[in-house]
Amino acid sequence: MNLFKSPEFRRSSLGNLRGKYILITVLLIFLIVGGVLGYYYWSMLKQAAIDIKETNISAGVVPHHLLAEEIIEDFFGYISSNAEPETIILLSPDHFNAGDIVGNLFITIESETQEFYEIKVDNPLIKNLSSKNNFTPHRNKVSGAGLVFSNSSVSLDHGITNLAPFVKKYFPDSKIVPFIIPFNISLEETERFAAALNSLASLNTIVIASVDFSHYLPPSAAEFHDLKSIRTLINFEKADFKHLEVDSWQALYIARAFAHLRGQEFPKIIGHSNSINFLENQNTDETTSYFSVVFEKGSQKEVKKFNGKFTPHRDEVSGAGTVLFVGDIMLDRGVEYLMSKNSVFYPFEKVSQFLRGVDTVVGNLEGPIVENPPNFPDSSLKFAFWPNVTKGLSFANFNLLSLANNHTCNTGETGLEETKGFLKKENINFVGHPIRCDKDFLFEKNEIIFLAFNKTFPFNCSDQEIIEIVKKTRNANPKEFLIVIFHWGEEYQLKSSISQQRLAHQIIDAGADLIIGSHPHVVQEIEEYKGKLIFYSLGNFIFDMYFSKETQQGLAVGLEISPQKIIYRLFPIESYLSQPFLMKQEEAEEFLRKLSLRSRPCLLNQIKNSIIEIER
Repeated sequence: MNLFKSPEFRRSSLGNLRGKYILITVLLIFLIVGGVLGYYYWSMLKQAAIDIKETNISAGVVPHHLLAEEIIEDFFGYISSNAEPETIILLSPDHFNAGDIVGNLFITIESETQEFYEIKVDNPLIKNLSSKNNFTPHRNKVSGAGLVFSNSSVSLDHGITNLAPFVKKYFPDSKIVPFIIPFNISLEETERFAAALNSLASLNTIVIASVDFSHYLPPSAAEFHDLKSIRTLINFEKADFKHLEVDSWQALYIARAFAHLRGQEFPKIIGHSNSINFLENQNTDETTSYFSVVFEKGSQKEVKKFNGKFTPHRDEVSGAGTVLFVGDIMLDRGVEYLMSKNSVFYPFEKVSQFLRGVDTVVGNLEGPIVENPPNFPDSSLKFAFWPNVTKGLSFANFNLLSLANNHTCNTGETGLEETKGFLKKENINFVGHPIRCDKDFLFEKNEIIFLAFNKTFPFNCSDQEIIEIVKKTRNANPKEFLIVIFHWGEEYQLKSSISQQRLAHQIIDAGADLIIGSHPHVVQEIEEYKGKLIFYSLGNFIFDMYFSKETQQGLAVGLEISPQKIIYRLFPIESYLSQPFLMKQEEAEEFLRKLSLRSRPCLLNQIKNSIIEIER
């Protein structure tokens, strides 16, 4: 019998073969499963590595004006060389007031939209933002202001459409979610919306604010405004965002808050420029400024460099905010008549843009604000204003007014107290007293101290009293910047008097850093004394003195403080029917030329150039 042909042998061989096949099959399955799992974990690790790279950048700010294409290219080029975002959230101002039509909510595209300008849309993020907490097209807890959907509104706004091609060019694999931010969205709503984006967006998300900075102003004024805007943005000074002169402070706030929430807020400055630098023969009376920054991960040591005030043109710490001084403000007589025919905003309509974007706007209020102003005759030199003028002053961004003059006492001490009460209701601060110099003469903000004194009455506040007050204030505040505001001098005189000059020098010797004057109703000369400036009179700001050219001109002075130097910007003002506005370039140059000739020779060229720099 052949053993190999026996049934037992065949059954045994078949069993062995089956075992081998099973073993081989199991090994193959193990290898396949292992390979799949290995590839999965390898992909996860690779994705994690990408995540780490991409989350180094959280947010940024870039202009949408295509005139600044060079800055835009640099912005997107920098991000693309350092990150590969999964989603880009693009925030734009509401240029065409779509919020008035579709609802004053955060406006975005329909959640089912697959592509926007040939860029894939992050549909889940839109759905999550809209559906959380049973979303309806009204305000809700998650996004604060809620969402409303309008593809047409988003597709028409150049704050979105001008940047979409750059997103497609530099991030072809990224998704996009565009938003339009209406102008009346509140600070609280922007905070909630930023928090919602932080909680619902992936770790590989970058929020970009499509924002142009200062608008419709000469380059020097734009640069002056940008100082506060950039400092507020970099240092995340929350309360100041709504006072910036930009086309959407809300978009800036959301991007900056998102960077803060993600813990990636070291600022990489991409660029800062003005439209005048990109165009030949541009009208220099109305320009647009551009600023671009990326917020990224940085060491604690690097972040600390920006824990003070940031100056865009110098990597240094600036110890104080910006201040803008204007001259006399009188809202009775002819000015009251014009307001009654128009509105309480009438005197400020042509200058309000210029008065925005500054930390402290200071003027001399030439009269009391009372509930029932007496009907003084037109020939009277007494004034009194209706309470609603505070709405106009607030609209014009005044937040500090001097009461140390010869008119705030025109309705007595009761009228003066009424004035203070009405100003407080509009959050307008005040300094000085028309008669006394032992009360209310001091105000402090942002490491700057303001003192104000009336020197038009012969019986109040002697020179020596004021000198002693300045000395005591300086001794008690050795590091603060000390400003003394005077109401003094002879009316309609273009040169200061000998007594003004003598007192001014004594005040600086006592410790003052700057003197600002008013009362003559015309602009007087500028003097430098021991490295300190004296502006003897800024002239009228709002008045009804139409009888001469000089009484319808004024000077606004912008103040910037840094550790190394003090910068004064000179802005000539013209007024027509009690509406002040910035002089056109040619008129401003002629005005400053004449002012330089009656000022100290050492300041001649600086006054002509409208900028005076004083080393500290």
